[in-house]
Amino acid sequence: MEGKPMRRCTNIRPGETGMDVTSRCTLGDPNKLPEGVPQPARMPYISDKHPRQTLEVINLLRKHRELCDVVLVVGAKKIYAHRVILSACSPYFRAMFTGELAESRQTEVVIRDIDERAMELLIDFAYTSQITVEEGNVQTLLPAACLLQLAEIQEACCEFLKRQLDPSNCLGIRAFADTHSCRELLRIADKFTQHNFQELYGSKEKRRHKLPVSEIKEKTSLQIPQSLKKDNKGLLLTFCH
Repeated sequence: MEGKPMRRCTNIRPGETGMDVTSRCTLGDPNKLPEGVPQPARMPYISDKHPRQTLEVINLLRKHRELCDVVLVVGAKKIYAHRVILSACSPYFRAMFTGELAESRQTEVVIRDIDERAMELLIDFAYTSQITVEEGNVQTLLPAACLLQLAEIQEACCEFLKRQLDPSNCLGIRAFADTHSCRELLRIADKFTQHNFQELYGSKEKRRHKLPVSEIKEKTSLQIPQSLKKDNKGLLLTFCH
Protein backbone atom coordinates (compact mmCIF):
# COMPACT_ATOMS: atom_id res chain seq x y z
CA MET A 1 0.00 0.00 0.00
CA GLU A 2 1.41 3.33 -1.01
CA GLY A 3 1.78 6.03 1.60
CA LYS A 4 0.11 9.39 1.38
CA PRO A 5 1.94 11.91 -0.77
CA MET A 6 3.86 14.64 1.10
CA ARG A 7 2.51 18.10 0.45
CA ARG A 8 4.83 21.06 -0.03
CA CYS A 9 3.79 24.62 0.76
CA THR A 10 4.75 26.63 -2.27
CA ASN A 11 2.52 29.65 -1.71
CA ILE A 12 4.81 31.51 0.68
CA ARG A 13 3.30 34.84 1.65
CA PRO A 14 5.31 38.08 1.87
CA GLY A 15 6.79 38.61 5.34
CA GLU A 16 5.95 35.09 6.41
CA THR A 17 8.55 33.27 8.54
CA GLY A 18 9.55 29.66 8.27
CA MET A 19 7.53 28.78 11.37
CA ASP A 20 4.44 30.46 9.91
CA VAL A 21 4.72 28.33 6.79
CA THR A 22 5.31 25.17 8.82
CA SER A 23 2.21 25.80 10.89
CA ARG A 24 0.16 25.82 7.66
CA CYS A 25 1.71 22.59 6.41
CA THR A 26 -0.21 19.76 8.02
CA LEU A 27 1.47 17.05 5.95
CA GLY A 28 5.11 16.14 5.55
CA ASP A 29 7.98 16.02 8.05
CA PRO A 30 7.07 18.38 10.96
CA ASN A 31 10.77 18.73 11.84
CA LYS A 32 11.79 19.91 8.38
CA LEU A 33 10.94 23.24 6.84
CA PRO A 34 9.66 23.23 3.23
CA GLU A 35 12.15 23.93 0.50
CA GLY A 36 12.70 27.59 -0.17
CA VAL A 37 11.82 28.68 3.38
CA PRO A 38 14.63 30.59 5.19
CA GLN A 39 16.02 28.68 8.17
CA PRO A 40 15.83 30.46 11.55
CA ALA A 41 19.21 32.06 12.41
CA ARG A 42 20.94 30.72 15.54
CA MET A 43 24.55 31.01 16.75
CA PRO A 44 25.53 29.81 20.23
CA TYR A 45 28.38 31.88 21.69
CA ILE A 46 30.62 31.22 24.68
CA SER A 47 33.04 33.95 25.72
CA ASP A 48 36.59 32.99 26.58
CA LYS A 49 37.25 36.49 27.88
CA HIS A 50 34.28 36.78 30.21
CA PRO A 51 35.58 34.70 33.19
CA ARG A 52 38.98 36.42 33.16
CA GLN A 53 37.60 39.92 32.70
CA THR A 54 34.98 39.39 35.39
CA LEU A 55 37.58 38.22 37.90
CA GLU A 56 39.82 41.15 37.00
CA VAL A 57 37.04 43.61 37.82
CA ILE A 58 36.14 41.81 41.06
CA ASN A 59 39.81 41.85 42.04
CA LEU A 60 39.93 45.61 41.43
CA LEU A 61 36.88 45.98 43.66
CA ARG A 62 38.70 44.00 46.34
CA LYS A 63 41.82 46.14 46.09
CA HIS A 64 39.70 49.28 46.44
CA ARG A 65 37.74 47.62 49.28
CA GLU A 66 34.49 48.02 47.36
CA LEU A 67 31.53 45.66 47.86
CA CYS A 68 33.68 43.57 50.23
CA ASP A 69 31.53 41.79 52.79
CA VAL A 70 34.14 40.09 54.95
CA VAL A 71 37.50 40.94 56.51
CA LEU A 72 39.85 38.06 57.28
CA VAL A 73 42.04 38.73 60.31
CA VAL A 74 45.24 36.71 60.11
CA GLY A 75 47.68 37.64 62.83
CA ALA A 76 48.20 41.39 62.53
CA LYS A 77 46.97 41.39 58.93
CA LYS A 78 43.48 42.31 57.71
CA ILE A 79 42.47 41.02 54.28
CA TYR A 80 39.32 42.39 52.62
CA ALA A 81 37.41 39.97 50.43
CA HIS A 82 34.06 38.82 49.04
CA ARG A 83 32.39 35.80 50.62
CA VAL A 84 31.09 34.51 47.28
CA ILE A 85 34.60 34.37 45.76
CA LEU A 86 36.11 32.68 48.82
CA SER A 87 33.23 30.19 48.98
CA ALA A 88 33.52 29.37 45.28
CA CYS A 89 37.23 28.57 45.61
CA SER A 90 37.50 26.99 49.05
CA PRO A 91 35.31 24.29 50.66
CA TYR A 92 36.62 25.58 54.01
CA PHE A 93 35.14 29.03 53.43
CA ARG A 94 32.01 27.61 51.80
CA ALA A 95 31.26 25.62 54.95
CA MET A 96 32.07 28.63 57.11
CA PHE A 97 29.87 31.14 55.29
CA THR A 98 26.90 28.99 54.25
CA GLY A 99 26.41 27.06 57.47
CA GLU A 100 25.25 28.00 60.95
CA LEU A 101 28.70 28.95 62.25
CA ALA A 102 29.07 32.28 63.99
CA GLU A 103 31.50 33.37 61.27
CA SER A 104 28.66 33.33 58.73
CA ARG A 105 27.23 36.40 60.47
CA GLN A 106 30.46 38.19 61.33
CA THR A 107 32.01 41.00 59.33
CA GLU A 108 35.49 40.24 60.66
CA VAL A 109 36.59 36.61 60.80
CA VAL A 110 39.72 35.54 62.66
CA ILE A 111 41.67 32.75 60.94
CA ARG A 112 44.14 31.03 63.25
CA ASP A 113 47.09 28.71 62.68
CA ILE A 114 47.95 30.05 59.25
CA ASP A 115 50.82 32.17 57.96
CA GLU A 116 49.88 35.74 57.05
CA ARG A 117 51.81 35.84 53.79
CA ALA A 118 50.57 32.41 52.77
CA MET A 119 46.97 33.54 53.30
CA GLU A 120 47.58 36.64 51.18
CA LEU A 121 48.97 34.50 48.36
CA LEU A 122 46.00 32.13 48.50
CA ILE A 123 43.45 34.95 48.50
CA ASP A 124 45.26 36.50 45.54
CA PHE A 125 45.03 33.13 43.78
CA ALA A 126 41.27 33.02 44.39
CA TYR A 127 40.93 36.31 42.49
CA THR A 128 43.63 35.92 39.83
CA SER A 129 44.12 32.17 39.24
CA GLN A 130 47.86 32.78 39.64
CA ILE A 131 50.38 31.90 42.34
CA THR A 132 54.14 31.35 42.52
CA VAL A 133 55.41 28.46 44.60
CA GLU A 134 59.04 28.84 45.60
CA GLU A 135 61.56 27.66 48.14
CA GLY A 136 60.84 30.60 50.42
CA ASN A 137 57.09 30.00 50.75
CA VAL A 138 56.33 26.33 50.06
CA GLN A 139 56.61 25.28 53.71
CA THR A 140 53.96 27.79 54.81
CA LEU A 141 51.91 27.64 51.63
CA LEU A 142 51.24 23.90 51.71
CA PRO A 143 49.85 23.83 55.29
CA ALA A 144 47.70 26.88 54.48
CA ALA A 145 46.37 25.21 51.33
CA CYS A 146 45.60 22.09 53.35
CA LEU A 147 43.64 24.13 55.90
CA LEU A 148 41.61 25.92 53.22
CA GLN A 149 41.19 22.65 51.28
CA LEU A 150 42.68 24.09 48.11
CA ALA A 151 43.59 20.82 46.42
CA GLU A 152 45.01 22.49 43.32
CA ILE A 153 47.55 24.45 45.37
CA GLN A 154 48.41 21.39 47.44
CA GLU A 155 49.22 19.57 44.21
CA ALA A 156 51.31 22.51 42.97
CA CYS A 157 53.32 22.58 46.21
CA CYS A 158 53.89 18.83 46.09
CA GLU A 159 54.97 19.04 42.46
CA PHE A 160 57.44 21.78 43.38
CA LEU A 161 58.89 19.67 46.21
CA LYS A 162 59.19 16.65 43.91
CA ARG A 163 61.39 18.73 41.63
CA GLN A 164 63.53 19.82 44.58
CA LEU A 165 64.27 16.32 45.85
CA ASP A 166 67.96 15.90 46.55
CA PRO A 167 70.04 13.54 48.71
CA SER A 168 70.54 16.43 51.11
CA ASN A 169 66.82 17.05 51.72
CA CYS A 170 64.82 13.96 50.71
CA LEU A 171 64.12 12.75 54.26
CA GLY A 172 63.09 16.23 55.31
CA ILE A 173 60.71 16.48 52.37
CA ARG A 174 59.44 13.01 53.17
CA ALA A 175 58.68 14.02 56.76
CA PHE A 176 56.96 17.18 55.51
CA ALA A 177 54.84 15.15 53.09
CA ASP A 178 53.92 12.69 55.82
CA THR A 179 52.85 15.49 58.17
CA HIS A 180 50.51 16.98 55.57
CA SER A 181 49.21 13.68 54.16
CA CYS A 182 50.69 14.20 50.69
CA ARG A 183 50.68 10.54 49.70
CA GLU A 184 52.09 10.90 46.21
CA LEU A 185 54.96 13.09 47.39
CA LEU A 186 55.58 10.65 50.23
CA ARG A 187 55.79 7.77 47.76
CA ILE A 188 58.17 9.67 45.48
CA ALA A 189 60.38 10.72 48.41
CA ASP A 190 60.57 7.11 49.64
CA LYS A 191 61.52 5.91 46.18
CA PHE A 192 64.13 8.66 45.80
CA THR A 193 65.64 7.86 49.20
CA GLN A 194 65.87 4.19 48.38
CA HIS A 195 67.56 4.84 45.04
CA ASN A 196 70.07 7.24 46.61
CA PHE A 197 70.74 5.46 49.88
CA GLN A 198 74.48 5.01 49.33
CA GLU A 199 74.89 8.72 48.64
CA LEU A 200 72.73 9.61 51.63
CA TYR A 201 74.90 7.50 53.88
CA GLY A 202 77.94 9.60 53.05
CA SER A 203 76.25 13.01 53.08
CA LYS A 204 78.32 15.74 54.75
CA GLU A 205 76.19 18.86 54.38
CA LYS A 206 76.67 21.67 56.90
CA ARG A 207 73.11 21.66 58.22
CA ARG A 208 72.36 18.08 59.10
CA HIS A 209 70.68 15.81 61.58
CA LYS A 210 71.89 12.46 62.78
CA LEU A 211 69.42 9.64 62.19
CA PRO A 212 70.20 5.98 62.88
CA VAL A 213 70.01 3.62 59.92
CA SER A 214 67.44 1.52 61.78
CA GLU A 215 65.16 4.55 62.13
CA ILE A 216 65.54 5.45 58.47
CA LYS A 217 64.48 1.94 57.58
CA GLU A 218 61.46 2.22 59.87
CA LYS A 219 60.42 5.64 58.56
CA THR A 220 60.86 4.97 54.87
CA SER A 221 60.32 1.21 54.53
CA LEU A 222 63.63 1.04 52.71
CA GLN A 223 65.54 -2.05 51.81
CA ILE A 224 68.84 -1.29 53.53
CA PRO A 225 71.84 -2.64 51.59
CA GLN A 226 73.39 -5.71 53.21
CA SER A 227 76.71 -3.91 53.63
CA LEU A 228 75.05 -1.28 55.82
CA LYS A 229 72.74 -3.43 57.92
CA LYS A 230 75.35 -3.96 60.65
CA ASP A 231 76.38 -0.30 60.64
CA ASN A 232 74.06 1.64 62.93
CA LYS A 233 76.35 4.56 63.66
CA GLY A 234 73.90 6.94 62.06
CA LEU A 235 73.29 8.75 58.84
CA LEU A 236 74.06 12.44 58.42
CA LEU A 237 71.28 14.12 56.48
CA THR A 238 69.99 17.58 55.77
CA PHE A 239 66.39 18.24 56.78
CA CYS A 240 64.07 20.95 55.53
CA HIS A 241 63.47 23.72 58.05
